[in-house]
Amino acid sequence: MDLITPLKLSHLEPVAQGAQKLVFRHPDDPRVLVKVVNPRFIERRDRKDRFYQKRRRIGHHRAFAREMIEHLVVRALHPGRLAPCPYMQNILGVVDTDLGTALLVEAVLDENGDLAPTLRDLVETNRFGPRERDALEEFLDWALDSNVLINDLSADNLAWHHDGHFVMIDGLGDRAGIPIRAVSPWLNRLYKRKKIRQLREAIEALQDAD
Repeated sequence: MDLITPLKLSHLEPVAQGAQKLVFRHPDDPRVLVKVVNPRFIERRDRKDRFYQKRRRIGHHRAFAREMIEHLVVRALHPGRLAPCPYMQNILGVVDTDLGTALLVEAVLDENGDLAPTLRDLVETNRFGPRERDALEEFLDWALDSNVLINDLSADNLAWHHDGHFVMIDGLGDRAGIPIRAVSPWLNRLYKRKKIRQLREAIEALQDAD
């Protein structure tokens, strides 16, 4: 995989997209995903605040910075560990593309090499059984006990690894201007309890909709 030459993504269709990011399969390695800032998010942000780039040194890449910081936080607790945290999507690096700076991450795949289903996919297709429930509880226990900051614990941000555990693929970090949860484990835990409660309610709502 060439890490020097900028990637060309503009001719490809994203495999996922949100308000802030577009996600592509790497054109040379399907095991890797490429996350770029959604151009529409940049347009909306610039219209809303023309001084955004001047006031924010990293501009539109704050979401990338939040995600990278949380990965460094986990690694700082286990220096020298060869394997990344199984509950967080592994970050592989930063590259340039024709759509701007991008974050390379390890794709969470199913047994066939396709993108793994999300928790939402499992619930909506009646594949959220006892094994998946136990794995979700295991993930939530880790999330609550860890010092990782989470801002969006939704059913769309948890992917099912075919080994039998959930992986958080987005929603890491603290969006607050003053990240007080980073220095207050009590507030961080309290906030995550709230997010866990909301996730459980969302799962129940999806099941009731069937």
